Amino acid sequence: MNVQVDGPSTVALTQTKALVPGYLLTPFGWAAKPLAAIIQSDPALLRHIFELDRPRMHVIALALAHLNDNPAPHLAPILFRASFRDVLQRVAGQAHVGIKGVLRRLPSAVLSRQGYLRLIELLDDSLCAKALHHLEQREITDSIVCILYEAPAVLRPVLAELLRVIESTEKLDHLQDGLRWLATRGAAESFDALVTDLAAHVQPGQFVARLRKLVSELPLPQTLPPKKIGMAQRIDATADIYAVAKRFKNCLASYATGVGAGAYAIFQWDDPADPAVCLVTRHGRLGWCLSEALGPSNAELDGKQLQKITTAFAKAAVPQYSAICALECILQADCTTRPRTPRQRQHYLEQRLQEIEEAAWIEDVVDAAA
Repeated sequence: MNVQVDGPSTVALTQTKALVPGYLLTPFGWAAKPLAAIIQSDPALLRHIFELDRPRMHVIALALAHLNDNPAPHLAPILFRASFRDVLQRVAGQAHVGIKGVLRRLPSAVLSRQGYLRLIELLDDSLCAKALHHLEQREITDSIVCILYEAPAVLRPVLAELLRVIESTEKLDHLQDGLRWLATRGAAESFDALVTDLAAHVQPGQFVARLRKLVSELPLPQTLPPKKIGMAQRIDATADIYAVAKRFKNCLASYATGVGAGAYAIFQWDDPADPAVCLVTRHGRLGWCLSEALGPSNAELDGKQLQKITTAFAKAAVPQYSAICALECILQADCTTRPRTPRQRQHYLEQRLQEIEEAAWIEDVVDAAA
């Protein structure tokens, strides 16, 4: 049986009842509702929903991000039918070279609205655009866009190269905070001086090596974090740690030995209305950082309270772990085995396939012998 999705009955339905996005529009996320409104205004477009591929989905979402969810009626058919370059020319002012390649590497669901706006700005940067085009075999996620957008422009090309070998890119989300902390610890006279130093190392391996050298030359932390930070009091005695763990019904007691060894510090946030405990950890020469701040029974804190705590610790030179994590992620990156040329990449893929096949064969033999 043939179903006419833009027939008279469908048109009548869309004109009398507001369309509510259903399960099939889940990949559109925030863009599903404005997309439904577009269909409502022109039911003949409904059939195009069944023909959407991933790049077209992202073009529509990118356009909606620029148009504040309220495209002019005459633009609605263009979003579904016009070429990608025409759509981008109308909504973003220009169609960037290589945009098709970038669209094909976006994920299976839409980016955030901010992600699309930032992506267009990154493509305006010729060096960053080139790096994005070469970001092969890696989805360009919101996280990757955020990392490159917030990074100093001169570091974007080498960071894009590093993103090819770093698996958990989300760990780099606060890299700029990490670099600022590194400068604060004495790696350079200022943040700008540190960026200039690192920007001179354009190859990923050189960049990582330079960062490791800078960290290796940092002075060792001489003391524990301050006894009092904001409304937080440091708890040193083992008996007191056990008492707080019992009162807050959490696992702080398991950190008592680490506290004695100088690897951890525990703070109690003495706010009668919103009590909390804070775990501070030492990360070698990078110093101390705030790893966790939780309420009783490990309850998560609301955003406002968490912001108050992190701000107080930052003022005491104890940054959040996310900043330290970003640095450690790069320090641990292995750039030595990354294939550089297309021929090397092809050889690497063939080698990996052979290793996988051999591993599967060995497993079959072992299973058969058993």
